[in-house]
Amino acid sequence: MEPVAIPKTIDDPIHLLLWSADEIVPFMVCMLTGMLIDQFIPALAFGAIAVKFYRRFRDNRPDGYTLHAIYWLGLLPSKAITIPNPFIRRFYP
Repeated sequence: MEPVAIPKTIDDPIHLLLWSADEIVPFMVCMLTGMLIDQFIPALAFGAIAVKFYRRFRDNRPDGYTLHAIYWLGLLPSKAITIPNPFIRRFYP
């Protein structure tokens, strides 16, 4: 079992139970899917495995990589003026 990470500075991510806030998302998606398809216990196990793989994926990339990838795929909707449309790949002066 991995040790629990205790935040040491104010910039550390929020922790919920044993995982940080971004690690809990794959677990919750698997848990809710398991509830919908009536396979709760196997979905919990799959969620724990998904968190382990997500943590490995996240630790090998720079900070903010996942959020940038979600924006680049167009899955992060925003009506802000300062955020350009992710589907516009070329900007002209």
